[in-house]
Order: sequence, then structure tokens, then C-alpha cells
Amino acid sequence: AEIQNRVRQDINTAKLIYNYQLEKISSLLKLSAERSDLRDAIQSNKFHKLENLKMLIRRVPIAQTSGDYQFLDMLSVVDTGGNVLYRAANPGLRGYNMLWDPVVRKCIETKAPQVSTELLSTEKIIRDNPSLLERVAIDIVKTPKSFEQKEKWLSEGMVMRAAYPIIDENSRLLGVLVGGVLLSKDCSIVDKVKETIYGDEKYKGREMGVATIFQGGVRISTNVMTNDNKRAIGTTLSKEVYKQVFQEGRDWVGRAFVVNDWYITAYTPIYNLERKVVGILYTGLLEEKYNDIKWKTIFISLGITTLGMIIAFIISYRMGSRNTIITRTRIRILKEAAEAISSGNLDCKLSPDKISGFDMLDEAFNYMAKSLKDRGERLQKIREQLARSEKLTAVGEMAAGVAHEINNPLGGILLYSNLVLEDIPENSPARENMQKIIYQTNRCKSIVQNLLDFARAPTDDMVPLQINNVIKTSLNLVKDQSMFHDIEIETEFTEDLPDVVGNQSRLEEVFLNLFINAADAMKESGGKLTIITELSDLNSAKIIISDTGKGIDKKHLPHIFEPFFTTKEPGQGTGLGLSIAYGTIREHNGFIDADSTPGKGASFIITLPLDTARYDQSGMIGGAYCN
Repeated sequence: AEIQNRVRQDINTAKLIYNYQLEKISSLLKLSAERSDLRDAIQSNKFHKLENLKMLIRRVPIAQTSGDYQFLDMLSVVDTGGNVLYRAANPGLRGYNMLWDPVVRKCIETKAPQVSTELLSTEKIIRDNPSLLERVAIDIVKTPKSFEQKEKWLSEGMVMRAAYPIIDENSRLLGVLVGGVLLSKDCSIVDKVKETIYGDEKYKGREMGVATIFQGGVRISTNVMTNDNKRAIGTTLSKEVYKQVFQEGRDWVGRAFVVNDWYITAYTPIYNLERKVVGILYTGLLEEKYNDIKWKTIFISLGITTLGMIIAFIISYRMGSRNTIITRTRIRILKEAAEAISSGNLDCKLSPDKISGFDMLDEAFNYMAKSLKDRGERLQKIREQLARSEKLTAVGEMAAGVAHEINNPLGGILLYSNLVLEDIPENSPARENMQKIIYQTNRCKSIVQNLLDFARAPTDDMVPLQINNVIKTSLNLVKDQSMFHDIEIETEFTEDLPDVVGNQSRLEEVFLNLFINAADAMKESGGKLTIITELSDLNSAKIIISDTGKGIDKKHLPHIFEPFFTTKEPGQGTGLGLSIAYGTIREHNGFIDADSTPGKGASFIITLPLDTARYDQSGMIGGAYCN
């Protein structure tokens, strides 16, 4: 049940990412449809002025495309009768009517934007963009346990489609701007889903989590790999899942065979504008890992039970009939304790009985119970960390999407405000009001940039760093500021600490944020800031930053890394500082946590993995458990 709950969360996150990309396409069309030069070109019938729309057509190879669509595969301008006036990806071909497209038809009828996922014939796709022929032509591969498929290749392509009305100054419809992205052999969305949900997690050299987009029951975009390490494009869906999800339109959550192995899966239908199922969105977890854990647990339990029975038999045989009653009593106690453990009571313990001779068995049983309890507590902590990471990831994705949409109008406000300011006389009372508008707009843009920093992809500028030097550089930037005058700063750096791999400026931002937060917590009566670096047992560098300020309330601790969460007074903080710090440490494959006792201060503990490429051979990394 727990695994199924996780895959349900995974498919919900995948749907968020998929729908965000649909809205992104609509936003691209909106920016172009509202330009005055587009309206002028239609009204004057000077369609050569539409050539700047070519800039929105994707030119780079699919493999180099990011998960966020900034360009389109097809883009056309049609009039109010649905006749094509201009094709950005095929400007030499004009004519043809597009009222067959429900997205275009509904946009004309309602004068409102429309987005959908639609199936287009190969002929219509290459009419809009001839270069898409190679991508839309997909051979169907016969797959074990799949549904029966008579066709040998796909005759249609699945397209993320959007249309936006072109309106003149008098609110009259001039036409429609319609565009889309062909999903066939475009793996940017499924790779974005995999990166967001599963990261680089692998098991026995295989990807732990995968994602797929189906056209009907055929994989057209996937990171599921075949046995020869190629993307399983063209392979087909298992017949049970096809029947429930595609034919009946119901979600599937459970075990399913995927290409060449079993996965714990979630499938959800993709609908077109007319609410017909045209495709399927899928996420899955490799089942083998969970099977191995299950069987390992079973074998350990059987081994412990068998060993206990053998020991019990030997003891009872040696003690003979005189001690039969005592032996039976101890065996019964052992049996009851084992049943208590199996029912989940890991606090069950036996009192060693030296008289009966069972004291060694009692101690072994207690040790086993303690080990199981410790392992369960560690597993629960890991689950909580994963849940928080998944939550922050999803929030970060949505926050970045909102930030992108806000950034454009803010830029326009700032530009025109500065232009107006230049025309206002120096002694005019309106000048001060306009300066306030510019100041507040810049403040909004700063908040938007912080949102983007929180959710942005990891930088490639990663180099070996001496973490002590990074902390010293950050500390030198703030220690002489007035807010640190009443604060005692103590450093305990471990010498010869191995390098970590990271981006210096990003890590400096994290430490500066933590130092300033600590100073702010001690601003009323001063205090002590302590910075410790040491080598962790987990082949990583540990940094502990502690203060003696007012501390953090226990009820706030689980939320301090969430975007916009702050305990400061309104206007004193955006609530993004610790969120950005969390995102930066996550980019570096590290971990950050906080501990606090209200009234006594707070500590932030950061762990960063060491530069294994430089230290593996020396035995400093990876050798701690080789004895």
C-alpha cells in the first residue's frame, strides 16, 4: 500500500509537469498574438511581415531540448474562416482550411484561448512542418504481454496543441494563431518527470524510476530502455492496462509488465478537447528492488526462527526430563515474544534467565529486536526526508512556472515606468510616486528571481573546493558589518579536510544566508556564532552552524525550508532564503537539516559529498567499511 501511494503521488506530479508544458505553449502564442505588428499584417494582407514568427520554430535537435518548451514544432496564422494565411515552418505553402481542427474551431467560436492534446494525421503534420516526417514515422514493435496491434506503424502523431485569438483594438476577431509541439520521439517531458521525481536513483545498474507518454497504446516518448540500451520507442502497452486505461478511461495503479521487466506502475488517460482518450501518461518504479527486500526479510526471519528452534531443541535434549517443564515454559515465552515482534511490537524484551540456561538465547533475541527497531526508525527517517524532498520539488516546479509568467509583465511595467519617469519634471509631486512604483516593481522582480533560483536546474560549473576556504570567504564578507558587532564568532575547522565538488558562488550564498539569519536571531542581546567543519562517517564533509539566539519553535521546524514560510514580521523577509539554500545543497547531492531548542539557539547541519574522484585511491573514501 505504501509503494502504491508513492506511485500515485508520482503520477500526480507527472500530470502537473505535463499540464504546465501545455500552458507554456499557450503563453508563447499569447505573447505573439497580442503584438500590434501581427494585427497590422493581417489587416493589410501583407503576410511577408509575419516572417518573424519563424523565430518560434524549434531548430535544435530534440536531444538538446530542455524540459521547458521555449519553441514550437508548428505555427500557423488562420483567418476567421479557418483559412491558413501563413505557416512559420513552411511559409511557401499557403491555403487549406483548418476548421477540421477542434482547437482552432472552438477558438474561433468562443474568441478564447484553447489548449489540448490532439491526434493529427502524418499528412497534416508534414504540411505544417516537413522536417517532422522522420519523427512522426514510428514502427510498432511487437512486445511481450501486450495488446493485439494490427497496424505495423503509426499513421498519426500526438501533438500538444494550442490556439490563441488575434483581437483588434475594437475587440473584433481578426484570426487565430495556432501552434503545437509533436510529442513523437520528443523525450524532454518524460526526462523532466524522471529528473524531478526519481533523480539519478539506480538499482543494480538500472534506472529505479521511469516515465512514458503513449499514443494510444504505443510508446512515443519514454526513458524505459530495451535490452540493447535504447529507448523503447514503438513498443506497446500490456493488454490489461490498455483495456482499463485507454478503452475504459480509468486510472491504473499496480503491478504491470513494462517492455522487459515488472514495475509498480501508475497510468492515467490523456484526453483531447472532445474528452476522448488519445494517449496515456505513465510513471513506474522497478519492482525488483522491493522483491529483493521482501525476500531478504523472509530469509532473515526464517533463519532466526530455525536457529531458535535448533538451540531450543539442543537445550531441551541436554537438560533431559527433569527440566522439561522449565524448557517448555521458556520456549513458550520465546514463542510469545516472537509473535509480539512479528505483530509490530519492537519494544518486546526478554529477561535473561541464567537458571534455565536460556540467558544467551534471551540476549540474542533482545539484540535482534533492538536491531529491527533501530532499522525501522532509520527507514522512517529516510521516508520523511524523501517525502519532504518530493514536496519541495513539486512546490518549486509550480513556483517557477508562476515566476516565469509574472516576469514578463513586470518587465513591461518597469520599462514603461522608467520612460514615464524621464518625462516628469524634477519638482513634480508625481515623480516621487513614480519612483515608488519602480522601487516596488524591482522588489517584485527580486522575489521572482529568488523563486527561479529555488527551482532552477543544477549548474555545470562544479569544481573541487576546500570547504573551509569557502566558509572563511563568506565569513569575511559579513563579520565587520554592524549587525555582527555584538556577536562572538568561533570557528573549529578540521584541517586537511578533503575537497568537495561544488559551485563556490552558490555555496557562498548558502553560508551568507545562514550567517545573516543567525545574526538576526541574536540582534537583541548579542550572542555567539559557532562554525564547525568535520569529516562525517558517510564519506562527506559536515558543516555545523550554531547560534545562541531565540531558537525556532518546534511547530515551525518541519516547514522552515518551504518557499514563502517565514516567522519574521510582514515586509521583513520573503521566506525564500532557506528554500534557496535547501535547493542549492540538493543540487550538490548534499543534505541540510535544522535542530533547535527555543530560547537556547538553533543549529543548521549541512553534509556535502567528498570529491570521490580524487580521494578514492588514497583510501580516505569508501574504505571505512572494508575492514
